[in-house]
Amino acid sequence: MGMAGLGLLLFFAVMAISAPSLTPYDPQYTMQLASSRAKPEWLDPRLPRNTLIISDPGFSSTRSLEEWTIFEEGSSAVSWSDQEGYPGIPLIEEGSGLGSFQLTSNSLRGNSTILMEKAFHYQSSPPRRFSVHMAYKVIVEGNATWNIQVWVRQTDNVVLGFWNSSTKSGSVDWSIPKPEIDTNDASLRFRLFKDILADATRVFPVQGNYTLVIMVQTNVESGTVNIYLDDVSARIWGEAFGYLGTDNYGRDIFTQLMHGSRISIIIGTFSAIIAVLLGLIVGLVSGYIGGWLDELLMRSNDILLTIPGLPFLIVLTAVIGPSIWSVIILIGLLGWMGIARLIRSQVLSLKSKAFVEASRASGAGTWHIIRKHLIPNVMTMAYTQLALTVPGAIVTEAALSFLGLGDPFLQTWGKMLHDVQYYGAVAEWWWAVPPGICIASLSMAFVLIGYALDDIFNPRLRKR
Repeated sequence: MGMAGLGLLLFFAVMAISAPSLTPYDPQYTMQLASSRAKPEWLDPRLPRNTLIISDPGFSSTRSLEEWTIFEEGSSAVSWSDQEGYPGIPLIEEGSGLGSFQLTSNSLRGNSTILMEKAFHYQSSPPRRFSVHMAYKVIVEGNATWNIQVWVRQTDNVVLGFWNSSTKSGSVDWSIPKPEIDTNDASLRFRLFKDILADATRVFPVQGNYTLVIMVQTNVESGTVNIYLDDVSARIWGEAFGYLGTDNYGRDIFTQLMHGSRISIIIGTFSAIIAVLLGLIVGLVSGYIGGWLDELLMRSNDILLTIPGLPFLIVLTAVIGPSIWSVIILIGLLGWMGIARLIRSQVLSLKSKAFVEASRASGAGTWHIIRKHLIPNVMTMAYTQLALTVPGAIVTEAALSFLGLGDPFLQTWGKMLHDVQYYGAVAEWWWAVPPGICIASLSMAFVLIGYALDDIFNPRLRKR
């Protein structure tokens, strides 16, 4: 039992330590990795995966032009610029660094058109989402107008428009498309975060060849127009992702499972240490000193034992606030009573032994006897109780998180179960079952270790 428990504990310890290196995502804040509630990749090979249509969205070098087919009409030209780059939006998205496409229309009067086309082949079943992201900057010197459009050309040459800036004049600093609701294609698109999202079942109804097109039109009366394009990316959102799929926010469930082991081990271990220390102190003092102090401590113990633990924790957590340290302290403070009774019974047996009587007769004080003679003899029981208390702390924390009273900024297995219940995803067993199995397995590891320690330290059990 001990070896099996140590093996399980070692597995979860490795899982907790290696979580940041094995999972490149943040369990809480890395969202939109795929479609919401995407299934695991191994569940159905026919489900569409994430497809990144553009390999270099940041336009980081002159070679970025090679993956685009460019058509120029009129007095315009396309080149790569190392002077301009999309700086990003503070607190929302990072920039792409220096490097962008520069589309220039010179002072020759008349209309100019530039088409940038990226052809690709789609070979999966229709997905739910397709997104386009683009940043642009316009510098107008003189009298000129400009217009930028984004669309997809389907296999039968049907064109679906996603964004049209409308004809404008004047310069514009770095911006991202903001589609208008009253355009002809409003039923096709909707706005979410910083991307243009489309109903991909209409964009990619069949397998075949498609083309992403960016069209820039200018009308120069005098002067020049320079339009910079950067951070151009297009993605077909996968309906299957990773080992365990994604949740409602597109976060990786496998990442949440890996990082949840760290919090469960920390909470279980530290809560158990607090409970065992309190139980050890109360049991030693109550058992050896006795008298009115023993009566006071044991009656307090009895009162706390009669209070339902989980409801009391719920009330205290709601009052104090949900944080990892408040949960640890509360679980520890409400878990020492049974340990104190066991330690007290052991101390009552030990204090009548000959070596304790001899020490008292030789003039040793109370605290000397407790420190030198009683503590070493009850530590084996304390070690056993420490291992057996951890599972209760882990399950209690999972229950609090399941009820929505855990730390909202930390990912735990209980919080995963709370999300499953909150979003009605019980039927999606790849999301609901793994955290439950992990809670049970980690608890079982400590239970097996505790039973093994009990066998080792208790001669009577060892003889049986």
